Amino acid sequence: MAALACLFARCAHPVSPQGGPRDTDPPLVVATDPPNYSTLFRKNSIRLDFDEFITLKNASAEILVSPPQRHTPDTRLRGKSLIISIEDTLSPNTTYSVTFGKAIADITEGNLLKDYAYIFSTGAYIDSLTLKGDLREAFDLKPAKGVFVGLYNDSYDTIPFDSLPLKVPPAFVTRTGETGDFRFMNLRPGPYRLCALSDQNSDLVFNQPAEKIAFSDSLVSGVYEPPPPADTARAEPGGMAADTAVADSGGMYRRGDQSATTGSVDSLSAPGPVVPVHHLYLFAEIDSVQRLVKSSAPSAHMAQLVFRFPVKNLDVEPMNFDTAGPWCLREVSTFGDTVRLWITRPGTDSLVARVIADGWPADTIQLGFPGQGGEDDNRTKRKPSHLSIASPATMAGLNQFRNDLVLRFSSPVTRWNPGRMLLTSGDDTLVAGYTFDDSLKRRMTVRMKWEEDKSYRLLIPDSVFFGIGGESHDTVALEFRTRSERDFGNLIVSMNMSARPGRYILRLINESETAVYEERLVEGTAKIRFEFLVPGKYKLKAIADRNRNGRWDTGNYRKKLQPEEVSYYGKTIEVRANWEIEETWD
Repeated sequence: MAALACLFARCAHPVSPQGGPRDTDPPLVVATDPPNYSTLFRKNSIRLDFDEFITLKNASAEILVSPPQRHTPDTRLRGKSLIISIEDTLSPNTTYSVTFGKAIADITEGNLLKDYAYIFSTGAYIDSLTLKGDLREAFDLKPAKGVFVGLYNDSYDTIPFDSLPLKVPPAFVTRTGETGDFRFMNLRPGPYRLCALSDQNSDLVFNQPAEKIAFSDSLVSGVYEPPPPADTARAEPGGMAADTAVADSGGMYRRGDQSATTGSVDSLSAPGPVVPVHHLYLFAEIDSVQRLVKSSAPSAHMAQLVFRFPVKNLDVEPMNFDTAGPWCLREVSTFGDTVRLWITRPGTDSLVARVIADGWPADTIQLGFPGQGGEDDNRTKRKPSHLSIASPATMAGLNQFRNDLVLRFSSPVTRWNPGRMLLTSGDDTLVAGYTFDDSLKRRMTVRMKWEEDKSYRLLIPDSVFFGIGGESHDTVALEFRTRSERDFGNLIVSMNMSARPGRYILRLINESETAVYEERLVEGTAKIRFEFLVPGKYKLKAIADRNRNGRWDTGNYRKKLQPEEVSYYGKTIEVRANWEIEETWD
């Protein structure tokens, strides 16, 4: 009996129930009121019924009504239903779309119902045309996702057609997807002005300096694209496709009997019309008004001025000390938008000055130099300045086939004693040449006939170099190794630009485009050699240098000027050690 009782006790032991597979399906729209693709729409609210409870995520940003409304539709949840209330008066004989982006998710697992669309018309039919395209950043061709794309029609008597993006919202609007693609559905015939806008203030108007824009050079129109076959669409109750409608012979969408339009044609084999893809390139304009963006005092004897764009004429007038004699050295950045003022006047602990750039109204700056008894522009004390010496050769070795050994100083050097420096290799003491490459004396080249695959040591005792404020350095020992020719690879690029005349800037870059290894100017046909490259993966980028100024230039919508065209070689190039690769770019 005891054994039997024990057996029953084991059988009665409670076990946690095993759950089924995780729900990965998005919520399903089971009914809409009025029905999707309704015509003669007269209501001011829409109800979507789902097969499960849902939640809304970032509804104000994700839900998009086209044509745009002055007031954002109100949304509220009631049981398994979503109610959308329309506050604006709808235009007559107009097809509207309400797209939900990533706003709808089930309440349990957060599964998204992506890009669901509700379509209706205040007229007797649903407009049937489609327009699609893609949007990319103009400089690097990366997809521009989540950007508004608008269509403008010439319906204003007092506003020129080309000025509409500057004055009013578009007639129709959509948003780019993850890959920069966009699509307008249910359009009426055009023509339209096509623009994209990275809207910063939610007014869908290009009116902010930080906003980017893209535009098509020519007017565009939609084309008719047949809906997918009935068996490929998810059906609502009653057997009607949720997101499709059927066009009759007059081009009007009609809900219901599809056999009336398709007849006996095999829709899977009959080719449909090709919908052209419109390519847009997003850019930020350069404000023509020069401005001082930032002023700072990063070190004890240097003031740094950052401007909106490259400075052509700069006048700095100190107000807190006499300027009868020279008081600073100027250093301009590669792109010309940053100017460093190295103060040569002894005992200067601050700078109060009027700054006039390119004739625009003056700015007044007030900076305290750290380490001089003053404070910087953030009112934070800094450590006293120290002259630092650095060389990139110490990190990855010296590629002596392409570069000399270069020493970089943190401030201009005013006096030095190179005779105290010592260059050695093993037990051998070597004689090298030392020359400054720039007028400010911030770059020194160590010239030497370097041997391959050999270790070197450059000893710089303390107080060999003195900076502009008398500051110096501690003892510096730079140890590095030269490389062997077999450590590198060569790349030969045959370019044929005869089909696209003009001058191009060819850049050899890394995969992430964070480094430009070499830059060449190409016109017509050319064979270009990139020699002694570190093994790795490289990309080629070409910039159409329209104005022949040697750099990429952005566009300007008001002048109908597109940004300079950018293109990339079709594949990533892998350079291998002791190997020569040839590529052809037509």
